[in-house]
Amino acid sequence: MLALDNFDFYYGPLFTNKWPSIRLGLLMPNKFAAVVNRFSSSFEVNKNIMESLGTINLIKQIVNNRDPPKEVGIIRKRFDSKLSKLQENKTNNLISTNSSNPIDYDVESRLESGMEFYLPPTHELKHGELEPSDKEMELIEGSEPNIRRIIYDSKFKVTGLESIDADPLLTVDDSLIYPRDLQVFIHPPQCIDGFPGPIRDEQNVSGWWLLDGGSILPVLALDLNEDDIVLDMCASPGGKSLLITQTGKFASLVCNDNKLSRLGQLRRALAMYIPAGSEAASRIILKRKDVSSVESWDECGIYDKVLLDAPCTSDRLSANQDDNNIFATDKTTERLDLPQKQTKMLINALRSVRVGGSVVYSTCTLAPTQNELVVENAVVLAQQHYGIKFVERSLKRMEKLLKRTGLYRFSDQQQRGSLVLPYIVSNFGPMFICKLQRII
Repeated sequence: MLALDNFDFYYGPLFTNKWPSIRLGLLMPNKFAAVVNRFSSSFEVNKNIMESLGTINLIKQIVNNRDPPKEVGIIRKRFDSKLSKLQENKTNNLISTNSSNPIDYDVESRLESGMEFYLPPTHELKHGELEPSDKEMELIEGSEPNIRRIIYDSKFKVTGLESIDADPLLTVDDSLIYPRDLQVFIHPPQCIDGFPGPIRDEQNVSGWWLLDGGSILPVLALDLNEDDIVLDMCASPGGKSLLITQTGKFASLVCNDNKLSRLGQLRRALAMYIPAGSEAASRIILKRKDVSSVESWDECGIYDKVLLDAPCTSDRLSANQDDNNIFATDKTTERLDLPQKQTKMLINALRSVRVGGSVVYSTCTLAPTQNELVVENAVVLAQQHYGIKFVERSLKRMEKLLKRTGLYRFSDQQQRGSLVLPYIVSNFGPMFICKLQRII
């Protein structure tokens, strides 16, 4: 296989004695989780079918294993206190999040249009209109937030070394409220049983779908609330967007993808599981924007939660499929440019959230150059160019709860974020997740 020699060379020294088991996990079929569709009229019947298979209800298991509510409350108060101290000298300079803000009004009006519609831009900017002013060009590190500053893509340099001389990214504890409406069922460790094909109801809505168990974690990390305006930046093929809808915890969900073909795939996936004309469908909108362009990105400071499931080397797929493999010789440039592209995408994700909002960055690769290094460099560049600042919300508490289920194995050497390792006993991943919260 094209990718394995590369993996052996880079990942072998990185994971040392764990690499043989990780490698075996990559080459074996991955383990699936079944998500029961709450929008099916046969929801309770479908849920009973899953339970009858002897599966584990993941969210129920996590909730039963979690820390006492009192301890969780103490953690949240402790973070809120730290956040207040960081913000106290910046209060008068923060971008307003009042609902009367014309930016907010524009977004909310667009979000009401529903997922049946694709809204093209109302005005195509000519290249000359994007010329930054002298004042914008004078923005330097330490100045006030200017997330709408326009910088040409050709002038926006990502070296990969930005974080070396920068102040370290502050990490604080995080505590999550797990969505009880999300019904995820997984076979126990060492069980390789599959799931039956989904049953459709009288509206032709599928009763459940399957996905890698690692893909659930980025959505859990978002810690969604009922009034959140959420952006899924690279939404196709739609698995994580569907997970968000299943939680019921969102006011509006914007599903974005750059390619028209992938946008069509996304729309079909949503339509397969969410009935047309339903209340949930009216809160979903599809958009087509290039999230890797810092020059044209204008979705700034308007979302409560942003999920960036970034394109990557897709290690499991690359290890098992030579067709169109990113490790092919003719794709060398594309592969080497991935960290730069991911960094620009994450910078735009950071620009998209309000103060207090969160970004979850995820990939399905083991490579540090596409994971923690992208996070650290993007945070530095976002502060240098746009005056915005973030802290990492540690997911170690979520790791702890998931380990107790016996279903997940995590890397124990992560300095940033969490990394699900393939493991034939319960073969999920790889999946890297890192959560960032905007404080300025």
